[in-house]
Amino acid sequence: MHSFKVLALGLSAALLVACGGGGNGDQSTKVSITSVRVMGDSLSDSGTFDSLSDASGFGRIFSVQGSDVKIWTELVAASYGVNTLCNYYTATGTDTPTGITKNMTAGCSNYAIGGARINNALKLPDRNASPSAVGTQLREAAVGATYGPRDLFLIDGGGNDAADLAEAYLYATFGLTGGFDALLNTLVPTRDKTANMSTQGTVYMTALANNFYDSIQASVLDKGASHVAIVNLPGITVTPRFLATLDFAASVAEGAKPGTGPAARAAADTQIKNWISVFNAQLKTRAAGNKSVIVVDLNTEMDNQVKNPAQYGLTNVTTPACPATGTGVDATYNFATCTAATLSAMTPPAGATGGANWWKTYAFSDGFHPTPYGHKLLAQLVNKELVLAGWL
Repeated sequence: MHSFKVLALGLSAALLVACGGGGNGDQSTKVSITSVRVMGDSLSDSGTFDSLSDASGFGRIFSVQGSDVKIWTELVAASYGVNTLCNYYTATGTDTPTGITKNMTAGCSNYAIGGARINNALKLPDRNASPSAVGTQLREAAVGATYGPRDLFLIDGGGNDAADLAEAYLYATFGLTGGFDALLNTLVPTRDKTANMSTQGTVYMTALANNFYDSIQASVLDKGASHVAIVNLPGITVTPRFLATLDFAASVAEGAKPGTGPAARAAADTQIKNWISVFNAQLKTRAAGNKSVIVVDLNTEMDNQVKNPAQYGLTNVTTPACPATGTGVDATYNFATCTAATLSAMTPPAGATGGANWWKTYAFSDGFHPTPYGHKLLAQLVNKELVLAGWL
């Protein structure tokens, strides 16, 4: 059995999930949830791109594929006996995410789309009207709806936005400032453009958090919802994708001026983490005092997992489990072929333990997304917060 970092409340949450109810012999949940709605990005997407799996390398989920694999939203919903969270949107063409339409299957309540952003302004011709904007997902779900105490919302967002800002910032440190200015102009055009990039990025991330919460307020809370769980922004710089990106930035700095690479890497890492902290602090401030909202601190949890992997039963927190084409910043992954069966049939990587199950204790499936085990850890964290709130 793995050694998990689970304190008393965490253990209670795990037992509640297993037993399906509360304590004192009562096996019912504390809140009678009959509907679970999901909005967000690839962390929460349960099948938007599944129809493109063969042609484009997508899978049902952005993780290792498997018939019994569930992502965190599905695991949390199952805690309430809600076992169907099919995707509301479906991708219809390889020119994604522009080729996205509504899934005509009745009852689908997962609106999340891989690649979605809070601020989608630079990505599509229809920009923030696209369902690849989290605000659009929230508005679409709210059309004609009145929410109540039996509705649970699971919402995430901002990971792709943070990546956009981080990459624009790194390019700017190389002297290519146009992308940084263009991105910030989409949301904070009246900012003080004479300020340094750190200050301007802080203004942007504050506005991004406000935009996110304003959308939730207008389309969820103002419609009567009283059970809303928002996952905060994780530290993207600990993902394999950004570890490689920071290494590349360091090599560029080193090439321009020998001896500066390590310091440049550390400075970029610190700056990006600071901006993420600004977003999360503003999100927490906006939700403070609202008993209808809980903010799940994935940021701290993910940081702890990377620093203390053994306490979470993790054996690798830096290398993706799925095979890569290319290396470093050029690495790409094919989820369609990254299945539980194929990974278990592989010769385990050097140093991996667990035999055929070696991949089951990896943190990352590809450069940016969790493995099924990572999803289980997130579901456990969310369920713990639901218990603390008296919702589970």
